[in-house]
Amino acid sequence: MPDRLDDDALDPTLKQVIINAIDEAIDRGASSVEAEHLLLAISAGHDFAGRTLAEFGLDHDGVDAALRGERERSLRAAGIEPVAEERLVATRKSRPTWGATVREALRRADFKTHRKRGRAERERLAVADALVGILRADLGTVPRALAYAGVDRAALIAALGRA
Repeated sequence: MPDRLDDDALDPTLKQVIINAIDEAIDRGASSVEAEHLLLAISAGHDFAGRTLAEFGLDHDGVDAALRGERERSLRAAGIEPVAEERLVATRKSRPTWGATVREALRRADFKTHRKRGRAERERLAVADALVGILRADLGTVPRALAYAGVDRAALIAALGRA
């Protein structure tokens, strides 16, 4: 993952999604941008990746609901009764740092696969590649949330691969 968003290595469409992921993290008062924020940002888009997520019931509201469900289950597993969402939001509004899960997701994404395609096609598929990187994680908040929501990650990855 490039260290700076003005890095020319980033496709413009992916760059915008990453900026949106930062905004998702800030809006939620998170201290770091994680894979869940990137997933939320992708799900809000109307590109190929966002439409594919929506076909699996994972539009922005669907992803948000899956993440809330995961948080509630995790709290209950720890013996803690879930609290109102408003109480969980921190007052932090500064720029969050890069979290481990988003770094790993972008490392798992195979951006080189589409290198021989035209620029517009590469840009269109860069977000889908990032999404596949998120979906390939076996552990963490996102895989648990998708499992609880009944999402078949292998089928979703296959649908993205048909681009």
